Amino acid sequence: MSATGTIPTTRGAALATGSDGIAGVAFRMSADLEADLAGLFAAQDIARVADGEVERHSFEGFANYYRHLERFDPPRDLLIAEADGRIVGYSRVEWTDSTDGERWYEAIGVVEPAWRGRGIGARFLAWSEQRRLEIAAGHAVAGAAPDRARAFTTFVFDGDTGGRRLLEAAGYVAFRRFATMRRPDLDDVPEVPLPAGLEIRPVPLETTALRRVFDADVEAFRDHFGSSESTDERFASFVGEPDLDPALWLVAFDGPEVAGAVLNGIHVSPDGEREGWLDSIFTRRPWRQRGLARALIARSLVLLRDRGLTAASLGVDLQNPNQALALYESCGFLPVSSATAYRKPLPAASLPESQEVPR
Repeated sequence: MSATGTIPTTRGAALATGSDGIAGVAFRMSADLEADLAGLFAAQDIARVADGEVERHSFEGFANYYRHLERFDPPRDLLIAEADGRIVGYSRVEWTDSTDGERWYEAIGVVEPAWRGRGIGARFLAWSEQRRLEIAAGHAVAGAAPDRARAFTTFVFDGDTGGRRLLEAAGYVAFRRFATMRRPDLDDVPEVPLPAGLEIRPVPLETTALRRVFDADVEAFRDHFGSSESTDERFASFVGEPDLDPALWLVAFDGPEVAGAVLNGIHVSPDGEREGWLDSIFTRRPWRQRGLARALIARSLVLLRDRGLTAASLGVDLQNPNQALALYESCGFLPVSSATAYRKPLPAASLPESQEVPR
């Protein structure tokens, strides 16, 4: 599915084939996403481990994510590097409108450690910027980006020092940091009462009930960094997660209203290990500053312990305006890996010409 129509890619295509003098490496676009998924998954998992990121996807979860990307057309938006017929890296582009009024032309670049330092990352960055400019040109022709600050954005795990140097040399500036946090044990979990008037109720595995919780989650994060609106495709990705298990969720209700929740999950790593995760922690605005999140986190730790887990993890925006980092630290979580988001202004004067209109 593409949101950008048929934008000419003459200059982008020139960057997307051949080897460009990088010995042993060939570049190609993805003609068949399903056929490429296993290789993409393996490359990103090797890179994550090397860069010190403790969160690892399952293949099924990775595939589900890619199958539901809304503004992504693999034959034009996914560049792959191969060596000896095996995927050793890739770059993907897409775009999104955040709820704070910005439009981000996003890219990621993944290179296996054994193939770094050869120019593959630089090739990916050059291609991704050209492709993102082409997408932005289509938006400009259609008048589809009114009054929005536009920027190139990307991120890198902090263990990837070469990636950080590449981005900074290209004019990208760090503007947000994130961490994965872990509670190394589930012992001595304090009892924390729920705020008065709230109760935890089970959520059935039924579309209307799941959508209600999903929409509450999206609404709660609307004032957070980089959030976007609820869509049917995002919901399809949410319910398509292989580890989805509403029996692990703790959802607090105030009468008919969802007040907040911790959506827990037990993930299976590529090594086959079961890992407890607090996948989403949210409190809607009318119920904030009453201790609801702390009460649900404490109950989540007990629930995961009762399921046989010995540790629990979560992700956090280190600049979360609601002091999430301090809350999680007070609940026994410690940062164990981190990543940084980078951005640079979109060079509007250099947008390529296009006569096509996005659909």
